[in-house]
Amino acid sequence: MKNKDFVLSITLYAFLGYLWLLFIDHIGEIANTMDNVLIFGGIIILLGTVLFGEIVRRVTPFNEYKNSHPVKIAGFVSFGLVVVASLFV
Repeated sequence: MKNKDFVLSITLYAFLGYLWLLFIDHIGEIANTMDNVLIFGGIIILLGTVLFGEIVRRVTPFNEYKNSHPVKIAGFVSFGLVVVASLFV
């Protein structure tokens, strides 16, 4: 494990967390224009999140690491911190 891997993982997952937040925000705005906001918005957000997760899992250079690898854990934590920070801002 190199420090470069940690920095890359943290940066990449933080950026992906921000992209996911933009996606959720955009879908929320689109769903608000429809009649059944909860049904359509929820289904689109759920499907989009699953697809986003698959893309993230395959695109990142750390896909050969197990989920318990410290570099991957650092990335997951940075993703979570970006999402939690956006809730409080």
